[in-house]
Parts: sequence; C-alpha cells; structure tokens
Amino acid sequence: MIKSWIHHLKRVYSACSYRSFCSKPRAAAATPTLLETAADWSSQPPAPLRGRRFLVGSGSPGVPEVLPPPREGFPPVYVPAEISQFSPEDWAVAARDVVRRVVDGGVGAALFRGLPLHTAKDFSRYLATRVVNEGSGGAVSWSASSHSKGLFKTASDEPPLTSIEPHNEMCYTHYYPEKILFFCQRPADPGQGGETVMLDAREVLRNLDSAVVDKFRTLGIRYVRYMPENGNFFHGYNSWKETFRTDSRDDVEKYMKSRGMAWQWGEDGSLTWWHNLPAMKLYKGEWLWFCQPTGCNADFITALPDYDSSRPVPSHLNPFNSQYGDGSDIEPEVLQHIRDVTWQAAVGFQMKRRDVLVLNNMYIQHGRLGYTGDRKVLVYLAEPNA
Repeated sequence: MIKSWIHHLKRVYSACSYRSFCSKPRAAAATPTLLETAADWSSQPPAPLRGRRFLVGSGSPGVPEVLPPPREGFPPVYVPAEISQFSPEDWAVAARDVVRRVVDGGVGAALFRGLPLHTAKDFSRYLATRVVNEGSGGAVSWSASSHSKGLFKTASDEPPLTSIEPHNEMCYTHYYPEKILFFCQRPADPGQGGETVMLDAREVLRNLDSAVVDKFRTLGIRYVRYMPENGNFFHGYNSWKETFRTDSRDDVEKYMKSRGMAWQWGEDGSLTWWHNLPAMKLYKGEWLWFCQPTGCNADFITALPDYDSSRPVPSHLNPFNSQYGDGSDIEPEVLQHIRDVTWQAAVGFQMKRRDVLVLNNMYIQHGRLGYTGDRKVLVYLAEPNA
C-alpha cells in the first residue's frame, strides 16, 4: 500500500504545476513542504440537489439540479512534497503557514490531502501544535453531537439521510469560532452521498434581493428555543431539565440573564427563550452575511427522516425557530429565496480518508449532503469570539 501511494504521488507531482509552502526558510531536510496541486474532480459522480429527499426546500426551481464540483482554486488543495518521517506536529507547522497566507488571506479555505494522519490520535497531535490558534474544540457543545476523545468531536449526529444546509458554524450565538477544521476519518462509500458542501458567504450577500437584505439589516434575526419540562420530546431534543442539568428554574434564569436572553415559562412547565443578533457581521472591514435563518427555522424539522407529516407541530412548539428580530415570522418565500441563492453558490466534494479541510468560518459556509452507510468526520472549532 505504501509503495503504491509513493508511486501515485510521484506520478501526480510530475504532471502538475504547484506552489510550495513551508513554515520557515529552513533546510528541506528539517522542514516538511506542502505543494499546491490541481485536484481532479472529474471522477466525482454528480450529486442530485433538486428534489432531493430530506433536504428542505429542494423542490424549488431555484435550486440547482446537481451540486457542482469545486471550482479551480476553491478550495485550493495542498499535498506533501515528499514522503518522509515527519510527524503530525511537523505537518501542522507547515500547514500553519498555508492557513495564514490562504485561509486568512481572503480565499477562506484550504484542503490538505495525503498528510500522514491515520488516526484520531494523529489528528489530536496535529491540533495540539496549533495549526490554528487554540480554540474551543470538544468543549463547546452546540448540539447533541457525540464527543470523541481528544481535542475534537464528531461533526454531526443528525440522521445520516438528512442533508445539512450550508451555514456558518454557531453564528446563532454570541460565541462562534473564526476557524473550523474537519478531519475525514472514514469517507462515505462511493455513490452513497455524504458530500461536503462549501460556499463563500460573500457571494450569497451579493446575490440576495436587496429588499431581503435591508429588512434583515433593519430588524436583525431572532433565534428561539423551546423545551418541555421533562422527556426526550422531539426527534432527540432534550427537555430543559436535561439540557441545563438542573431542576431549578432560578438557576436557569440566572444563566439566561448572564447571556442576555429573554425567556418565558409555559403553564405546562415548558421553557421558551430567545435572543436577537444582527444578520450581518463586520469582519476585516467587510460586511458579511452571518446568520442562519434557514437552518434554524422550524421548517428544517420537516426534512428529518422520522418527521410525521400527518401530525404537524406548530412552529412555536418546535425545538428551535428563527424569526425577524421584532418577533414576526420570516416569510416562506424569503426563506426559499435565501436557500436558492445559497445553493446556487455552493460546491461540493467527497472527502477522502485523512483529508483535513480548514475553513475561515466567517467567510465560508459548510454543510453536508445526506448519505447511507458509514461516514465519520471529526471537527475542531478554533479561534473563538472572532
């Protein structure tokens, strides 16, 4: 296997033009070098989008028929210049230079392919060398994702068949990462879905209807959560007692106050809370579309495989919902317009085993198409409170 890998690398490197990156101008023997290479996406089978099951809004004629492959240079792909005995820590130092020049330099993304990261432990060593600045890693829990040992967690525990709409990670909170890293431990089998989706949020803002942008700019966006007092009540979402790990309403209210949230107790003991955020964020002198009106809307629940359409649930009783900042509902046609524009900007690809994808979470939205079989991608959140 190693011999065939070496043969493949020699063949690829001799056939393509590249740029090299190393962490310092040191001797080649002391520092690993990464080469920017031209990736061949032509063998990737097209991934259907329009009419895709378990993808909310996919029936719209504004959604592309298929998810296009990456465009040239998006994401740029980097591979090792040579096979050697360099450690995961050494490769992290080399990758840090690419992150600084490329991911922070405006492209917003870089895909590292062929690094000698074979296990989750290798990825943990890679992260420990601070390929990006220290981050929140597995310590931040924004969903019911299961934790893996080390500095990271699994990317998502949503049902595999569900397609996750492109989004900026944790943009619905006051605390979000500037960088996000994905490590493919086990790719989906060919033809079984699971494509990684990415797009530049700056393109979304440019193509949204100006009236939609103006309304969100004026009103902002409200993120609403609802939880009953007891029970695993809806598609794996917990009660407030399980979520906050307390039976005390006073403790919950203290937490809400400390986070600047508003809340309301229901007569049945349920809890609804909400907070408002701007829909756009000023970052490095540029306004970015940085909100999640679609993925946090109650209609996302209707795309879950086990959703019972014969027993619809009112939006205010869904685990989450998005509204305008004044508490009014976001019109369905506006939600679909945002989805159309988002998917029109998206590209996607099948991650390979050992791939590391680094994204600037401010610029680049990410998502995932539904899949069958096995797939495991680990995620690390870095540089919080951008």
